[in-house]
Amino acid sequence: MNFETIIIDVFLYIFEAWVFAFYAKLISVPQTGLLKRIVLIMTGYAFLLVIYEFQNLFFIVVSVVVINAILFYTLFSINLKAAFFHSSILAGIMASSEAVTMLLVSVFANNIFQSAENYPYIYLIDIVISKLSYFIIAIVIASFFASKERKEKNIKPYWIMLLLPLSDIAIMVVFRELLLDYTAPTKLYFLGAIAAFFILLSNIVVFYAFEISQKESAELSDLRAIQQKQEIDQKYFEIVDQSNKEMQLFAHDTKNHLMQIRNMENMESVQKYIDSIYPTIDNFSSIGISQNKILDLIISKYIKLCEKNQLQFSVNVKTANLYYIEDSDLATILNNLLDNSIEAAEKSQEKEISFSLFSRSKRYDALVLENSCDVPPIVEGSHLKTTKPEKRLHGLGVKSVLKVVEKYNGMYDWEYNEKQKLFKTVIAFPKPVK
Repeated sequence: MNFETIIIDVFLYIFEAWVFAFYAKLISVPQTGLLKRIVLIMTGYAFLLVIYEFQNLFFIVVSVVVINAILFYTLFSINLKAAFFHSSILAGIMASSEAVTMLLVSVFANNIFQSAENYPYIYLIDIVISKLSYFIIAIVIASFFASKERKEKNIKPYWIMLLLPLSDIAIMVVFRELLLDYTAPTKLYFLGAIAAFFILLSNIVVFYAFEISQKESAELSDLRAIQQKQEIDQKYFEIVDQSNKEMQLFAHDTKNHLMQIRNMENMESVQKYIDSIYPTIDNFSSIGISQNKILDLIISKYIKLCEKNQLQFSVNVKTANLYYIEDSDLATILNNLLDNSIEAAEKSQEKEISFSLFSRSKRYDALVLENSCDVPPIVEGSHLKTTKPEKRLHGLGVKSVLKVVEKYNGMYDWEYNEKQKLFKTVIAFPKPVK
């Protein structure tokens, strides 16, 4: 085996090591530091490179399965059985990628794999095609074994990125055909091999950069969530503090009221006086009724909003508070639904809104929102059609609600009672298993 072939094999084993690490992170979670993972993975693939030089196919396949399984088990949160399973999967993907390459070059380039001894530069192009196929198939297979959460965060974004290796494979197949058909000079073969090398390297760089951007984006989202929680806590304590101050004032005034009542001569005067001070009790915020800060804040917000718009707003939150739903998601659901309810109730005669949250069983929590609505909703297919003047914003609020409901495996339904002129929304959320 000549020197050029050895250099090619070294580089390609480095690429295989990177594909292994990429696949493992898509299906599992690392349980060691980055530096340790790099050292152990590169050591394992250095052993595989040495074993590969013996050219014993059976020994090579067994070694790939065993070493990959050891790396899976020691570096990632995978049990031994799963480690051997995924190691066997990768070995199968590797064999499949070579079969894909043979098919591509035979169908589109009217040729077969070229030997390393006779055509080292064409051999490099063939191997690059094979390894890019290996990488694509690995990501596709990983999508079947990843959890739902990891699919959303780690795998789905990579689907569009697969256009890069796919287009590179097409370029390599065409370039390979041109080199062999037109008897190109050695210099051009060399340049083609260098181009193939950098194409493979560019895939590593691009996907690594994209992985870093995904990680930074996730960290930014976490920071925003922390900031949002801090803002909610701040608002919550401000409202509680304000409520406490109002309560202290009310307690002080109550003493004076009681003394005034005590000095009154007849029951009629007492009743009139009580009627005059009773409305002040309703001015107190409902903060703290559910033990869920964001839920209490939203309820308090809409109580004030309904008072301002002269709407009757009744709240019944006793046996459930949707604590397992993220603050931003709960805000999305309630703000959109209650905004729509207020808009409809304002145009109605009754001007009523009712909000209930309760445990329907040990398995589900139910959210029921009813509002008076004099005009029947417009239905298009199975979806509500907006009555807002800006049609380009058609149904965005309801779509946002449905997206969150789907995220938590909930059920959404609505109905309109034309006789009672009442619109009703029902959402059921499965309780998390403790």
